[in-house]
Amino acid sequence: MVIRNSFIKRWSEFVRIKLRTAGLDDLTFIYAIRRDSILGVPSEASLSDRQAWADKRSPNYYQDRITAGHVVIASFEEDNIGWGSSSDDCITGLYVCSSWCRRGIGRIIMDSLEMEILRRGYTCARLGSSPDAVSFYTKLGYESVGFLDEDRAVPMKKHLRITDSKSTAV
Repeated sequence: MVIRNSFIKRWSEFVRIKLRTAGLDDLTFIYAIRRDSILGVPSEASLSDRQAWADKRSPNYYQDRITAGHVVIASFEEDNIGWGSSSDDCITGLYVCSSWCRRGIGRIIMDSLEMEILRRGYTCARLGSSPDAVSFYTKLGYESVGFLDEDRAVPMKKHLRITDSKSTAV
């Protein structure tokens, strides 16, 4: 089911990005996109640390969230290029193929996840950011609210409100 179409500029032309709710047949794509995002994007973390992070989850890890309808897939034409997940008021995952990074895909997915959090009745969104992604989330209005946890994630929070059918920082 397509839940939203967005247009972004890529290589001097506008392209249509489709968002849809993930199904169980997307587990392989979710796993592959996550690994590519972790291993294919430059990071301050060592390759061995990134490999350990990538190996931490199996393809079936997100099965319950997919079944609950809490995972969204971004695609361009026939290619799945990113995904995000949420539960209650928490963004639980956001990964974009390395070849699509810095083109607005993460922002499009985050808009969708934040709107879902608002629909659930929450006014704040929480997440745990990798140290490399803190600046991305800060640009979206998130603030650090603590110290690195045992997974080296930075806890962050954003106040949400509805404006022109999109969620924004207050």
